[in-house]
Amino acid sequence: MVHKTPEDILAESVTIPTLPSVVHRINKMLDDPEVSVSQIGAEVSKDAPISTKALRIANSAFYGLRERVISTEHASSVLGLQILRNIVMQASVIERFDHVSGGSSFDLEGMWCHSILTAETCQKLASVTRCDLGLAPEEFHTTGLLHDIGQVVLLDTCPEPFLQAVDSADRLGIELSIAEQEIMGFDHAAIGARVANRWGLPPLLERAIAEHHLPLAELDQPALLVVATSNRICDAVTSGDRDSGLATFEPVIAEKLGIDEQAFSRLVDFALARFADIEV
Repeated sequence: MVHKTPEDILAESVTIPTLPSVVHRINKMLDDPEVSVSQIGAEVSKDAPISTKALRIANSAFYGLRERVISTEHASSVLGLQILRNIVMQASVIERFDHVSGGSSFDLEGMWCHSILTAETCQKLASVTRCDLGLAPEEFHTTGLLHDIGQVVLLDTCPEPFLQAVDSADRLGIELSIAEQEIMGFDHAAIGARVANRWGLPPLLERAIAEHHLPLAELDQPALLVVATSNRICDAVTSGDRDSGLATFEPVIAEKLGIDEQAFSRLVDFALARFADIEV
């Protein structure tokens, strides 16, 4: 009898979704220098649900626009192409899994709120670091958004063992990733990394998703630390407890990212304030 590895089981049991078609089209247009900003905005507007979500995101407090944008063409010209890419990704990914029901033991809306908050916090942290991350701050938005996407993929494609892991984590007071490893042999971070790979994200961001639950001291690149630190902060502030957020600070954050405790406290305050306003 051939022993199956967790990777074998993962490949057989979990269906990795394709990149949402609207994101694929927009990314292709963004890579074409002959395509104008207005053309890209017009393409987004063809998908009514995505367009509606994109406009709501663009008008959120996070982007701090002085005037309300009323069309995706307007949003693309005011915000810029990279931010538009992030907005379309957020809107379309959530829409892609709109059919999935969280069930009584899994708070799907809470997961999306955490993911959106982590996306914004990742971008904020990346913008204030004092080191070369290898990627622009805006690119970390997508990584933060997708860092837990493995959870919703598992809920969608193999809900029974995943919900068993959710129940086990709640009952035992352990991290979900640990319960997933015990029950399935892999965790949502491994699934999320496979999604990132299939969707063509940079390898560094794929690694950041795969390793966001590792101890901070084990992360060998600043970019990985940005995502893992942001996730920890956002996990802590969801209770509304500022002190819990501040307690996630570790010396390695100052050493590798150049972020002192004062700057870190401002980041915690940002996440705490934004959490109250996050909408899915």
